[in-house]
Amino acid sequence: MSPDTFLEPLYRWLYSVAEWVLESSTMNGWVRLLEGHHMVEGIMLVAMLALGMGLGAVFVIACYVTEVGRQARFLARRERLSNARLTCGSRLPGMVGMVDAVNAEIDASDAERVEALRAADEFSRGLSALSHDVRTPLTGARGYLQLAREEADPARKDEQLAAADARLAAMSGLLDELFSYARAADPDTPLELGSVALRPVLEQVLLGHYPEFEARGWEPVLELEDSSVKVTADREALARIVENLVVNALRHGSGPLAVRARPAGEKDNEKGGVVVEFSNLVSDPSAIDADRLFERFYQADASRSTAGSGLGLSVAAKLAAAQGMDLSARLEGAELVVTLVARAV
Repeated sequence: MSPDTFLEPLYRWLYSVAEWVLESSTMNGWVRLLEGHHMVEGIMLVAMLALGMGLGAVFVIACYVTEVGRQARFLARRERLSNARLTCGSRLPGMVGMVDAVNAEIDASDAERVEALRAADEFSRGLSALSHDVRTPLTGARGYLQLAREEADPARKDEQLAAADARLAAMSGLLDELFSYARAADPDTPLELGSVALRPVLEQVLLGHYPEFEARGWEPVLELEDSSVKVTADREALARIVENLVVNALRHGSGPLAVRARPAGEKDNEKGGVVVEFSNLVSDPSAIDADRLFERFYQADASRSTAGSGLGLSVAAKLAAAQGMDLSARLEGAELVVTLVARAV
């Protein structure tokens, strides 16, 4: 018969004995006990009570030791990838809670392992896509260089050399993005946070891309409720965030870009901050997963028809997080809105 069969009756008996002892704990109670019985019988009663409580305590300790030993052996023999969980073979006080806590830790560890495997698989697929993006312009450049060597017509040779140079420039841009991501993801990358005027940073980036806007027939919009607003940021890192967001809008958007800055309110859950929204139309909103937009290599996985490595927005998100900023995206109909929330000075 299992020791647990006796455990619950033993608890009830010990509980009743304890109540009796507490009710009879005064000197007058003991005196009445001894007066109502012979001295020897009183001593025997006390001795039996002490012996019973001692045996009960030993029994309970033995049950704890047995149960803990069983669970320790289970954990020592359990394979790391196994779905097996601890079971509670006893109703000892605290044992069920301990088993539940251990199982919760095992579940959390398994969830982390699965997430790590998913991230590793995603990184591997993204890296393969990026290597394809790098090889494509490199192969094209080599082909044009080979043609240029064999070309006798100077004009055509110049065209072929220019085409090779353009493909090498594209490859260089992809490598720059990869390097930027590595730096942004490095927690040791130094950032000098200070007071940065927001408007000059936005204007500088937009003006730098004005020829591209003009080529598309777009007129970018810049609106600030307070033109003198300043944010806590590293100026170079903030400019890189804005640069990547503008490049993304140019590369994947289908309409003019609007950049609007306003004080953060209650709906932004960020009182005392500054909200900067980058919005423009996209041709196929159904092809965009706004929740995954800042994932590493997302664009490389989602579409090979457009330029880019899928690292630009991921770099922006890493730099934003390093400065205590928040970067998010949402779709409003056919319009993609990317929101940057920074701390105001």
